[in-house]
Amino acid sequence: MFWASQRLDLWGQHPVDLERQRRKQMGRPVNKRNFGAIDGADANFNVNVKVGGNSISNAGIILSQRSVNKFKVDDANDGSGNEGICTLVNKDAGALGDNEMNLLGSDGSGNAVKIKKIYNRTCRDFSDNRYSWALSDDSTSSVMVLTAI
Repeated sequence: MFWASQRLDLWGQHPVDLERQRRKQMGRPVNKRNFGAIDGADANFNVNVKVGGNSISNAGIILSQRSVNKFKVDDANDGSGNEGICTLVNKDAGALGDNEMNLLGSDGSGNAVKIKKIYNRTCRDFSDNRYSWALSDDSTSSVMVLTAI
């Protein structure tokens, strides 16, 4: 029975008050131990990044995760550079636009794979192939090693 005081949405359902709606949550975020300066002791992500109108940096680091494809980054590997929020894109390092970045992984045979989305233990490339990932550091650089799932 429909009462005049009731309001229905287009699908005949009662709308939920805005105060009770839940915000969309990010899936499994990447563990924070993988973020920060690259000092040779820790294996952290190394990204190609262009923060704002600054020049492109091949030694950027991730400071924190905002969503599966957006990150707060720094364009210096010791955390002393320019900071900004950047999005993962399918572009070469030299073609990055403002506030864009790319994250490369190695598929084990030496091929570089551009990552589209990253979760705590898995990631996807721009062809929607799924991989599990692990960071490896040989004190000269950090490498993201991918294993196809």
